[in-house]
Amino acid sequence: MPKKVSPPPLSTAELDGEFYRADIEVHGIEHGGATYQARIFLNNPRATERTAMTADTGFAGTFHIFGHGGCLGDPGHCDVVPRGTHDPRPAHPLTPAHKIIPATDAIRRALQAGDEIRVTIVPVIMSTTPAVGRPDDVLKFEHVRIVTYR
Repeated sequence: MPKKVSPPPLSTAELDGEFYRADIEVHGIEHGGATYQARIFLNNPRATERTAMTADTGFAGTFHIFGHGGCLGDPGHCDVVPRGTHDPRPAHPLTPAHKIIPATDAIRRALQAGDEIRVTIVPVIMSTTPAVGRPDDVLKFEHVRIVTYR
């Protein structure tokens, strides 16, 4: 079973409770492996892929990664090399992804529970290739943050 990820709790001390919208942002997502759905739960570190996706379980939303199924090119083919500021070419196809998950109601509920929000992301592998197999560490990213809008 793929390993879920629970980054350190996010402090809510600086969050303004007077928002009309709140999002969960996941930055720097690697997507060179399997295709998966990521289920996000708030304040439920015990969540698994069998956990119901309901408000009672802290469910906040999902995002999907269409994985590349591993590197099938020559050595260096899949190495992400950042483009220069004025380079008109598109970014490398394996440049880490950024996902925004609207989660206003879930974040409001989580704010009522205390001074921290613990985000748990549970990957559910949807498709894979022989080059990737069924990795237990399919979910890799740089950081998570909560953004509110007034």
